[in-house]
Amino acid sequence: MTLAEMLMLLWQRTPDLIGGFGYNLLIAVLAMVLGTLIGVGLGAARYHRSRRVRLPAGWLTSLCRNVPSFVLMFYIAFVLPVEVEWGGGVVTIPLWYKATLALVIPVVGFASDQGLALLRQRAQGREGAGATFLVAWVQYYLIVLMASATASVIGADEVVGRVNEVIAFDSTPTFLLLGYGYVCLFFLASGLLISATARYMEAWFERR
Repeated sequence: MTLAEMLMLLWQRTPDLIGGFGYNLLIAVLAMVLGTLIGVGLGAARYHRSRRVRLPAGWLTSLCRNVPSFVLMFYIAFVLPVEVEWGGGVVTIPLWYKATLALVIPVVGFASDQGLALLRQRAQGREGAGATFLVAWVQYYLIVLMASATASVIGADEVVGRVNEVIAFDSTPTFLLLGYGYVCLFFLASGLLISATARYMEAWFERR
């Protein structure tokens, strides 16, 4: 294909690629929400007076913090069943569900640490503890969003997987660079927006 044909093909497949990127956004949001709920609970347990409560919560936090999400993604993809019986029928488990679950784990470790820090700062009477937690949360969401691109390695339906299908039409290095470069723009635009949101939130909290 000529360069013009490559660009035209990417433009024609843009709606499909944006739809795939929507899965990346969904994976990141769900991973952050679920991981935060569990992680904050662990952080509260680590702040508990009882050593019997603190120690297991600390060990679990360390495990979640230090296990690579990329390895977890492969592990979960092959260990969890592809289909389950439900209500007399068979329900297929989408691969992006498994990718989300793999990314929940590091978020749990992050939220546990941040939750513990939040409780300690509030106990010390420090102002802006909630703002620090919220800004850090938004910034970590950006990291998880970038990590969601690794879901393509297990075949999950997301933007990298979809651009790979487009690239298959012409496997030349030029089209490869164009395809991945185009998808990078999606992440770049989202990253700039999220970073701007974090800066705005931080400035807003400082003015209060």
